[in-house]
Amino acid sequence: MSFRVAVTIVILFFCSIPTFGESCAAGFRVEGTVLDPDGLLIEGAHITATDGSSTQTNTKGYFVLPCVSSSATDLTVEAGGFASSSVHAENTAAGSATVTVKLALAQVDADVSIAADSGTDAPVLGSQTLNTKQVEQLADDPDDLTRELQALAATAGGGAANATITVDGFENASALPPKDTIASVNLDPDLFSPQYEFPPFDGGHIEITTKPGLGDLHGSVFFTDSDGSFNATDPFSLTATPASKRRYGFSVGGPIVKKKSGFNLSLEKRDINEFNVVNAITLDANNNQEALQQAVQAPQRLWIASARADAQITPSESIVVSFAANVNNLGNQGVGGLTLAEAGFDSHVSEFDLRIANTLVLGPHLLDQTRMGYSWKDTAQTPLSTAPQLQVAGFFTGGGSTAQALNNRERDLEINNDLFYDHGKHTMKFGVRSLAYYVHDNDPDTFNGAFIFGGGSAPVLDADNQPLPQTTNITALEQYRRANLNLAGGTPTEFQITTGDPLVAFTQWKVSIFAEDVIKLTPHLTFTTGLRYQLQTSPDNSLNFGPRAGLAWAFGKKDSTVLHARIGLFSQSSPLKISTEAFRLNGILQDQALVYSPSFTSPLTPTGGSLQVNTIRSLPHALGQNSVYLYQLGGEQGLPYGWSAEVSFFAGVGWNWFRIRNINAPLVAGSNGVPPDPTSALLAPRPLQPNLNILQFQNSAHLSGNVLQVSLSQQSYKYANFSLAWIYETTRSDAGNSFDSPQSTYSEAGEASRADWQNTNDLILTGNLNLPRKVQFSTEIDAQTGIPFNITTGTDSNGDGIFNDRPSFATAPGNGVFATRYGLLSTNTVNGNVPRNFGTMPSTVHIDANLSRAFALDRGKDTPRTLTLNVRSANLINHTNVTAVGTVVSSPNFAQGVTAEAARRLELGARVSF
Repeated sequence: MSFRVAVTIVILFFCSIPTFGESCAAGFRVEGTVLDPDGLLIEGAHITATDGSSTQTNTKGYFVLPCVSSSATDLTVEAGGFASSSVHAENTAAGSATVTVKLALAQVDADVSIAADSGTDAPVLGSQTLNTKQVEQLADDPDDLTRELQALAATAGGGAANATITVDGFENASALPPKDTIASVNLDPDLFSPQYEFPPFDGGHIEITTKPGLGDLHGSVFFTDSDGSFNATDPFSLTATPASKRRYGFSVGGPIVKKKSGFNLSLEKRDINEFNVVNAITLDANNNQEALQQAVQAPQRLWIASARADAQITPSESIVVSFAANVNNLGNQGVGGLTLAEAGFDSHVSEFDLRIANTLVLGPHLLDQTRMGYSWKDTAQTPLSTAPQLQVAGFFTGGGSTAQALNNRERDLEINNDLFYDHGKHTMKFGVRSLAYYVHDNDPDTFNGAFIFGGGSAPVLDADNQPLPQTTNITALEQYRRANLNLAGGTPTEFQITTGDPLVAFTQWKVSIFAEDVIKLTPHLTFTTGLRYQLQTSPDNSLNFGPRAGLAWAFGKKDSTVLHARIGLFSQSSPLKISTEAFRLNGILQDQALVYSPSFTSPLTPTGGSLQVNTIRSLPHALGQNSVYLYQLGGEQGLPYGWSAEVSFFAGVGWNWFRIRNINAPLVAGSNGVPPDPTSALLAPRPLQPNLNILQFQNSAHLSGNVLQVSLSQQSYKYANFSLAWIYETTRSDAGNSFDSPQSTYSEAGEASRADWQNTNDLILTGNLNLPRKVQFSTEIDAQTGIPFNITTGTDSNGDGIFNDRPSFATAPGNGVFATRYGLLSTNTVNGNVPRNFGTMPSTVHIDANLSRAFALDRGKDTPRTLTLNVRSANLINHTNVTAVGTVVSSPNFAQGVTAEAARRLELGARVSF
């Protein structure tokens, strides 16, 4: 129902728009096209009329000013990397005027790097550039702003949270800079270009360009407050959760030496008092089952700072030096849902980035850019308890955090060079990218030990708690209750503990080389071709080639129709986490012991029924990179009155994707209808050696699917503009992430299923309304159908050491059979036949809104000062956006939400700009 509600809201929004398209009675309409010196269209150029009305060009270089209040006007046209230009437009008998503006290249200055990064192809299908004014309408809070940008970037399919954020042309992913420093945001540039590693459906790409320090002295100070009395209570809390947020800061920029160098400084502080809500089922003091709902304070203290200096060294050379800091202290993390407060930890996360960029013009057709960056990234966690963790599958997690005193230090070195060459019909780009990760990971994972209670077969107890000859299937909570009371059937399922040296230190290099040529075959036909090569160390792989090609054909009146076709081969390097885990738990540095049926009081002391199996992780002789073949077909259509529409279709196949397989798992056959016997499974023969799990990272997973994206945009109305996109995705994969494993080493049955991130339908609306009395309203609506989740039994019935076993479908009720929304599901099975990711989580709806009004504090044109007041709301309709559900079929909370995103938040803000 929630997705339908969101669709209804979108329809109501559209119903209010037609009134804004009325004719201009006191002026005239101006439309036109902005071109570069070669006649190519310029996207994102800013056009300002004499009366102050302004707009920008769309992806086809087209703009409309629907109502200029005079009989004639002078238009000022500006675009990054080009000299500004003015053109005169006069009203005609038709009540409109049409102009074409061709911009000359600017004299080389600090902005040339932005122009070079803006791309050289024809307008990019699915791409969107947000200018400073549009960014101002988005959320101020860095977390909310990240979520909104990621939702906009996910129009090519893929999970919104997977979008990669890069800043000022650097390839290394970064924390979001202060919003005041953002000049523009490029969402999903041409990701088929060989300069990009990832395929578009990985979640998209967010390229942020920060503001240069040139120009007159300018700045702002701001304060926002979100008091607990404004905000809604967490949907899973029985008591009030008066969450609050306060942000304050400043930014200032201007010249150091007029027209030669400048600076930009920004600093902001954010204090959040949030709550994590425990929504678990535990035992009371008398060992009786009880529901536990507890609101735990989770404070956050964030500092964000940035400093940037720009200098024009010579008429043909410029340099930019920047430093950014992001420091966040968080309390009671990891708590919420089934995880109790005692199992949480406090966290300190920091990132510092020092970056230098040099732009050098080597001739009238040749430009060189060099970037160097060094990053310090640290994560430290302090556990709230050092006791062994208690994992009662599907009911609660208590004890201490298994992460314990984590201290992860990472240092990143990036050196890039790009060369741009423009000659005749060819616009070429050559690049070399190198990125080194220096990892120093002190990770005592599970050094405190962890008890696992998974439930299963146990003796029936009489009224005096004495065992009877009959057996029954008990839940994990009942198993834990019996363990507390030392009753039959109360032996824990497993005890895990890791020993050894917690420190892992290594270096990983990623190097790539690419070349791209954009060929203007005719004034209406553009062909793009390119090649990317990349290599990686730790693990080593080098044979990774990625050819790319694209074709764009523009035709019709004013080239109003553009058809696109793109094709490419992508390789995705392995994440740092794979190398870290393989080196850490290799049986030499660290070793993990799994004790099955241990004593609850002395788990490492052997008993008559206990059995110990060790676990290590390993890398194969060669671990390659993920490979993806992808093509895209689509088109853009300019429509009357400034409307435009786009349609895009992606289809692709992926192979050699990462996942884990236990290559020494017991040889256990599947069964159905009989309670599993974990002891027999553990004693079954293994192919390599007894009592050892070897969890090997492999290139054995696959992916295939397609994405359809349809969008409609209106950016020319004087009082309103909006963009609407609908994305339909069908993607199947047999692994969700690098650490996923098949249910059985020896069978692929049921593994191919919906991808973990797939929300089949996604509707995204952004809109702005200019209301009376200079009040501005903006909104972003993102409504998604639910993503899948894996249904499990909570046990390890096949003895492979991985608790991802699935139930089987049942035909009749009985012991160990549970009636669910997905039918009768039985835990009396080994290697169950329920497919992976068979469950579906609830839909999510995000509606953010902002209402603002700017007041002029003086009338000076040279030194304008404004006061802007705003009211912003996140999750305006207070929709319960569930982030996790119960996945264990025997749990009372199975398929029910246990955690959710924040409820409605209301924020008041004030900003003084000068």
